Amino acid sequence: MAEPFRLNIENRSISGLIHLPSNHKPPCVITCHGLFSSKESDKFISIADYFTQRGIAVLRFDFGGCGESSGSFAETTVSGRLRDLAEVVAFARQHPLLASRLGLLGSSLGGFLSLLYAAQDPSIRALSVWATPLSLHELRYNIPAEQVAALKEDFFIDAQTYNLAPILSTIKNIQIIHGGKDAIVPGLHAEEIFKHVTGPKELEIIPQGDHSLADVNGRQRALALSCRWFQNHL
Repeated sequence: MAEPFRLNIENRSISGLIHLPSNHKPPCVITCHGLFSSKESDKFISIADYFTQRGIAVLRFDFGGCGESSGSFAETTVSGRLRDLAEVVAFARQHPLLASRLGLLGSSLGGFLSLLYAAQDPSIRALSVWATPLSLHELRYNIPAEQVAALKEDFFIDAQTYNLAPILSTIKNIQIIHGGKDAIVPGLHAEEIFKHVTGPKELEIIPQGDHSLADVNGRQRALALSCRWFQNHL
């Protein structure tokens, strides 16, 4: 069962869906999509299907300016997306059909945001981050020029104010999944994040995986690994 919701945040609204399994008061994993993605990515639809079949609720939503949420994509910033995520977490925490056990699953920039958020909210019990950068310093040079052109300079200025390195030691119960053929975020980022976070922790490199983990076998492996992680830690 998928339950739609809409949250009013400042001058925009956030659109999302909660996928509920058949079990009573399930734990919930909140998904965070990447910079140019949305909740309708086949990756997040697959996560929702796979997890709910195994007793874990999934909340997927569009950050402001993406998908069905209002706002302008050109105005997006890391700070704005962090505010969106905080409101979504607060909504999930108060939802009557969900347990208080919450996890975050983020991909790419969504993983970066998940790490930033978890460092400030100790109630997040577990994380799984896919294809996640340690820093955004090289982002401008690693994505296509037409995508860079869709962003205002404010995005890059704001992004430079966020640094994961000093806060990673405060994060625990984290799984890191990365594609061995990721051309956007090199595997070194995953290794550095893993080195500095606190256990329990797990690093899984999927040899054939690209940045989107689009390969069918690689995607299935990521789904199985991530679901198992949340089953063990939520």
